[in-house]
Amino acid sequence: MKTTKLIKNIAMFCLLLTFSSGFGQDVGGIISKKAKNRANKQINKTVDDGLDAIEGKDKKKTSPKEDKNTNTNSDVVEVSTNSMGSTVPLDNFIDPGTAIFVDDFNTERPTEFPSKWVQVKGALQNNQVITNGKKDGVVETISGYSTIKPNISNENYLGSEFKVEMKAYFHNKGNEQYVIKLKNSEDPYANHDVRIGNGVMWNGADNISRLPSGIWKEGWHTIQLSFNKGYMKGYLDGYMLVNDPDITTNEDHVRKMFTNLELYIISPSVNKNPSKPEMVTYFAIGGKGHDLYTRLKTDGRLVMNNINFEVNSYNLTSDSFTVLDQIAAMMAQNVEVRLNIHGHTDSDGSDTSNQTLSENRALSVMKYLTGKGVDPGRLSSAGYGESNPIAEGNSPEAKAKNRRVEFVLMEQK
Repeated sequence: MKTTKLIKNIAMFCLLLTFSSGFGQDVGGIISKKAKNRANKQINKTVDDGLDAIEGKDKKKTSPKEDKNTNTNSDVVEVSTNSMGSTVPLDNFIDPGTAIFVDDFNTERPTEFPSKWVQVKGALQNNQVITNGKKDGVVETISGYSTIKPNISNENYLGSEFKVEMKAYFHNKGNEQYVIKLKNSEDPYANHDVRIGNGVMWNGADNISRLPSGIWKEGWHTIQLSFNKGYMKGYLDGYMLVNDPDITTNEDHVRKMFTNLELYIISPSVNKNPSKPEMVTYFAIGGKGHDLYTRLKTDGRLVMNNINFEVNSYNLTSDSFTVLDQIAAMMAQNVEVRLNIHGHTDSDGSDTSNQTLSENRALSVMKYLTGKGVDPGRLSSAGYGESNPIAEGNSPEAKAKNRRVEFVLMEQK
């Protein structure tokens, strides 16, 4: 009897040893790698959270809550944060001085179509969600298959060097995908798709890479693409899943540059009960561009559509701070620069209220810059209300362009 029990205990010990060894090879390698790089910039907060737990740092976890069907209402929905902790884009991936397009959807009204985008097919709407107690604007799907593109007047805005960054929600169910469709208007056969699914990234039709097993969870995930004359790099939550020095697959249709892009979203659970729409809360494009100082000296002004305020308010939103910090740094490096800050609104509201709002918004920007150390004597502000539009019409796209802040170079004393 004792011999039989001893044999059973030995067998159980071997089974546990085998399991723990396999698990350690999968996760331990990631933790070892992260431990070596922890002193550097954080790339993947998932394993850092694990290291924090080992080091005794307590973190609260948010349990997933079921999404409500938001197709016909604007209720604020609470969503989960994944265990990877990727709740903000990685720092400084796109230099604000090269930003072509930025949208965090925080200034949009729920149930309306996003004003900085053009609908290609399908249906989407603005909404708001709460993650860890923080309210964020999103664009969410209404139909199962939807395509939108940035509302940029110049259709050839990408070129041979650019970056794309977005933060999207994954329910970890079905064939949900976000597809960044890179277009070449001169040669459609040279178009290229980058598809992102649940822990998976496709570079073109066949090249597929996956995150390490066991770490993908429902929640917000950060996607980043870098393109340089045919060289494509792709990151998902800080992991490099694409590192292709030449994405050309047919020498007759070389992929060394692209003109524009579209965002195609596959949302398999949007029409189920409960509805689970795909959501995007941040999207940005950075080009080769010029630094802020070069643009200012060349054009005499900087026209910024990515300095945002709360709706009908002169309170700056947090997504504006990065570009304003860049302007403050540029002024610190070039002490001869003096700027007149111009505020502009769209045509909604009365002339009087828009004039006052534009003046206060310009003043808010000026106060922010002086708070960053810029000498007030090098700045002035003025508001122009709706009197100087740069886009005609009353469409949401035109209004988005007319709501802007301009930094006009003043003559040197």
